[in-house]
Amino acid sequence: MAAETNSDNGTVGISSENLQGHEGTAELGQQLDNLEIDDFDDNWDSDSALGGMSVFSSTQSVSSSIYDHVIENGHTYHRFKADYQHQLYTAVLNGKLFIAPVGDRLRNVLDVGTGTGIWAIEVVLSCKGLEYPGAQITGTDLSPIQPSYAPPNVSFEICDAEDEWSFRQPFDLIHMRAMITCFKSFRAVFEEAYRSLAPGGFIELRDPILPFAFLTPPPEGCALQEWGEKLMEAARLSGRDWGIATQYSQILSDIGFVNVTERRETIALSPWVKGSHNKQLSLLLQHDILNMLEPMSMALFTRVLGWDAKRVLDCLELVKRDVQNTKIHAYSEGVHIYAQKPHE
Repeated sequence: MAAETNSDNGTVGISSENLQGHEGTAELGQQLDNLEIDDFDDNWDSDSALGGMSVFSSTQSVSSSIYDHVIENGHTYHRFKADYQHQLYTAVLNGKLFIAPVGDRLRNVLDVGTGTGIWAIEVVLSCKGLEYPGAQITGTDLSPIQPSYAPPNVSFEICDAEDEWSFRQPFDLIHMRAMITCFKSFRAVFEEAYRSLAPGGFIELRDPILPFAFLTPPPEGCALQEWGEKLMEAARLSGRDWGIATQYSQILSDIGFVNVTERRETIALSPWVKGSHNKQLSLLLQHDILNMLEPMSMALFTRVLGWDAKRVLDCLELVKRDVQNTKIHAYSEGVHIYAQKPHE
């Protein structure tokens, strides 16, 4: 099901619009009703599962060596959002890079929080690039970690999306994903996006709903559950709402967007779920989570909660065990939304 905002009254209703999925998926990714616990058939080979993914980045060699080093409590983090994350997003979409119904109009595109620029580059290199050969794509980020050898119709700018936007041309599509931890005011960012869109243009958003959820009750003292609660507490104390993704559709509607369409994506954190493709998605997500636990937690837990670095690392070791424990039926739910600026 897709939650769809009625442009007349701003209320959220239900749409039955679907996308064809892979084995074990319905609409965008598998819906919660389709998350079933597997009995672990020995014929399923977890070691080779990732190698069987059909959706891999065509620009993996471009971005795999690009890193942004951040020092926190003596540790070096790579603010590189790994190809695994990009593979996960595209695999859930069956290889699609966006779903907003832009029609035949796609001249100017903005990718906010572009990271290594992999999405922007693949839009050009994929069939979408062939379908829209004249499209100009701009990627923005706080860090200069994009390749210098991008296609000629892809450009990158270093800027803060929370500042006033000053682009000279309006955009037909503004794309954002995995930004849930980045902004203090999503409404302000969405208002800038609205102002920067051409009439009839679209914004497309994808973000996880935090904290992670559980299909069955977690065991007593579950480190993953306790970490999630502490993470949300620390984020709130720092002035950020990391659970705001469920409010995106209403915020967009309040700003003036129409045809607000929301779908939910649910992926298991480990391959406890039935279905070969679902298991592969879970391993991609698990790899991303294991890499992101420390950079997500260290600054907040030490600066806001007053923990020392050793306590954080000890906690995260237990969390990692839970993430990989197939007896703990944790999953991530996310929102995938597109909305349109009205035609003038």
